[in-house]
Amino acid sequence: MKVTATIVFIFGLLIALGGLMGYVKSGSQASLISGSLFGIILIGCAYFISKGKIAAQYTALASTFLLDGIFTYRFAKTLHFFPAGFLSLASLAVLIVVALKIRRTLKLR
Repeated sequence: MKVTATIVFIFGLLIALGGLMGYVKSGSQASLISGSLFGIILIGCAYFISKGKIAAQYTALASTFLLDGIFTYRFAKTLHFFPAGFLSLASLAVLIVVALKIRRTLKLR
């Protein structure tokens, strides 16, 4: 449980800092707002995953799935690995970790 929560927490920080970096670098308020929003959601999910809440796992899964779609679309559009390609791969990795955690949790019931 702690490993999944730690991974989601680090990913949430990465998303929040990426949104801040997008704002500082190019003045994108959309990056700042979406990065902050998704970062806060994922950091909150990490906290509740560490407490054993199953709803937080599903929320992290849905948020990460949405982010992966956004970053994959941006990578396909620009073909620049950083930041869109990197974040697409990172989102996919977190998506797999959270999905496996949910699967393990459901097997235990």
